[in-house]
Parts: sequence; structure tokens; C-alpha cells
Amino acid sequence: MLGLITFLLILLALLIGTWRRPAIGLGAVLCLYGLKQWGQSSTALFSEYRQFANYAVFTICVMGVIRAARVRACVFCDTSTTAMLVLAMYAYAFVTISWAPDPQMSLDQWIPSAPYLVTIALLAPLLLTSVDDARPAFIATALAGAAICALALAFGTWGDRGLVVFGHVALQDDSNIYRYETNPLALSTMAGTVFLICALSLGRPNGLVMRLFSLACIPVTLAVVLRSGSRGQLIASGAGLVMALPIAFRPRDGRSFATLVFIAVLVLGLGWWAASMVDFNTSRWSNSQASQDVEGRFAMAQALLGASTSNFMTTVFGLGNSSAFKVVGIYPHITGLEVVAEEGVVGSAIYFSILFLAFRSVKRISGRLEMNDSQRNGLAILAGLFVFELILSWKQGSLLFSVYVFAYAIALARLEAPAVGNSPVHLPTATTTSPPPFPNLLR
Repeated sequence: MLGLITFLLILLALLIGTWRRPAIGLGAVLCLYGLKQWGQSSTALFSEYRQFANYAVFTICVMGVIRAARVRACVFCDTSTTAMLVLAMYAYAFVTISWAPDPQMSLDQWIPSAPYLVTIALLAPLLLTSVDDARPAFIATALAGAAICALALAFGTWGDRGLVVFGHVALQDDSNIYRYETNPLALSTMAGTVFLICALSLGRPNGLVMRLFSLACIPVTLAVVLRSGSRGQLIASGAGLVMALPIAFRPRDGRSFATLVFIAVLVLGLGWWAASMVDFNTSRWSNSQASQDVEGRFAMAQALLGASTSNFMTTVFGLGNSSAFKVVGIYPHITGLEVVAEEGVVGSAIYFSILFLAFRSVKRISGRLEMNDSQRNGLAILAGLFVFELILSWKQGSLLFSVYVFAYAIALARLEAPAVGNSPVHLPTATTTSPPPFPNLLR
């Protein structure tokens, strides 16, 4: 009963928040996998109907876009170059299925991924219009995500690395290691997202309540990452924080630099404390185990690249999306190299152009002198999350699974347009009027 009540309360809070302010719908999108797994592990209903959270978050996202459209009149106007490139990349990747080694096998990968592509990569960025929208969206994410992390640690039944699906015991088999457990990488990714938001909320412009909340949430989220054995999420969240801190707290003087150092040391201390809160498999954190996993992924990518470069046409146009399942039996977990092999020179040119434009957007927006602390904080979180997801996509992702990378890239491009003056400003036309024949005594 606790699982059902908390699941519905979190969902209802996100629904009401999105109705009041559409940008909060982004919080529902960022907490999708965590909310889904909490429901599956704590409630018989959501264990049986596992797609319920998907439909609920999609509905919230669509409602947010519609509400935003009523305020802005046109949410699809002034489509950014980044958004067009993302659409072109996925369209081209879908076309390449036609010459893949096993088109049906490739198509089977697209069918379950399509709803996530639409919800996360295409609709979610439309919820943000200005830098002012970012921070409320991320605060909502922190509130919902921290609640899910705390519930999972306090009341969840853990298996080897993930939460045990309701009604099952923690057993695994070779055909599907997540048959009885939820995917630990998805839950820890949400925890890493909340960690970044909270770590960047320890300074300006946040008040005492938000700072205390962030201090309490940081060890909880890191404990989830450690308990799930997610090495990549821990490394990627640290890299995202390093990238974002100078944006949030510009090191203009000794005081600003001291703030950066203090927050970094504080986060490290909280991380050390989090490690003592949970039991986790220390063998996964050994250098030998990590090295073996990295070597295995590069070996798969090398085999896929070897098949691609064996022919001039496949080098240029690619083997075809999701060919890795036919060539090496699974996706190679390194998105950039997978794109080079499966989409060839054409697809990889689009892919790396998207990444370049995203980093350029961060640079251009952060260069605005007139940005206040709240806007700078929202941009820092968005930039940090982009780096976080980008690193994860090169560790555990594929083109179809890396939707958050492209969602953040599109969001950055949307925020860049008003920042650098790309959006036209419509001023009222001046008209000449004759003075009133008598003074306006009420003026």
C-alpha cells in the first residue's frame, strides 16, 4: 500500500505542478525511470502493468506542451538547428534499417524505443522557453527524485544491484539478468541527476531551506548510486559537477574561488559518508573488474567498426542502425563509435555536429553579463546534466538509448536563441496621435 500511495502522490504532484507551470513537466520526464522502478518493485498493480508510468509521464508532458502553447502561442516556432539535426539523425538512422544485415531485428529495437524518443527527445525540450524556466523544473526534479531515492533505500527490497520486482525473489538467469530485478543503471541515472541538481543548489541563489534539503539529499542519492554498483554514474556525475561549478559560481575573485573549493570538499565528504550508509559489492569497484568491462566494450566496438569499414559504401553510409545485435550479439555500449559504424560518415557528421552545437550553446549563454544568479544556476545544472548523460552514453548507451543527451542539447539551443539575440523582437508600431482637446484629469 505504501508503494501505491507514494507512487500516485508523486505523480499527482508533478501533474498539478505542470498544470501551474509547464516547465515542471520536465521533472516528470527526468524521474520517469526511477518512478517506474519504484512502482514495479513496491506494487503488484504496477508490476503487472509496467508501462503505466510511461503513459502517465507522456500525458503530463503533452499537457505541459499544450499549456505552454496557450501562453506562448507557438512552441514550435523558431526551431533550432540542433533540433533539426536531431530529427535528421534519427530519420537517417531509421532509413539505414533498410540495408542492415537483419532489418527485422533492427526494427525490433525501434518499436519499444519510439515512445521514449517522442516523449524525452522531442516533447520535453518544448517545456523550456527561457533560462528562467530551468531552475523551477530542476527543483521539481530534485523533490520528486529525492523522494524516490529515499523510498528505495528505506523500504525497497534490493537484489544483487537493483530493486526486486514485486512478487519475485532476487534470482537471475543468463537469458535476462533483469527478469526479477529492475535495471540498476536507470535508477542510478536518476539518482545522479538529482545529485547534480542538489550539489549545484548549495550556493546562490538558493535560500537556507533549499540548501539544507540539498545537503540531506546528496548522501541519499550517492548511496543509491553506490548500492546499485553503477561506476559510470558516479564518475559521470563528478565530471558533470566539475563542468558546471564554474558556470554556477564564476571564479571572479578569491571569494568565488573559495566557494568552489568549499562546495567540492563538502560534496566529497558527503560522498564518503554515503559509502558508509549502504552495503555494496566492492568487487565491482576494483580496478581489474572495471578494466575488463572497458576492454570488453571496446572489443565489441572494434568488431563492429571492422565490419563497417570492410566496404566503402558501409563506411560512408553505415552498416545500418542496430546492426550490432547481428554482428556482435549486443550493442557495444559506446554510442559515438556505434554511430560511426552503423550510420557511417553521414550519420556521425550529424551526431558530432549536435554535440558541438550543444557545447557552443553553453558557452554563448554563460557569456551573458546580464544573467542573474538564478538564471546562471539553471544553466549550470542543464550543462552539467548534458555532460553527465553524454559520458554515460559513451559507457552504457546506444543511439536509441541516448535520448536524454539530445533532449538537453535541444533545450540548450532553445535557451540560446533569446540569449544571443537570434529571436526577432517584435515592437509595437509607433503611431502619431493628436493631443486630446482637453487635459486628462485622471492621468
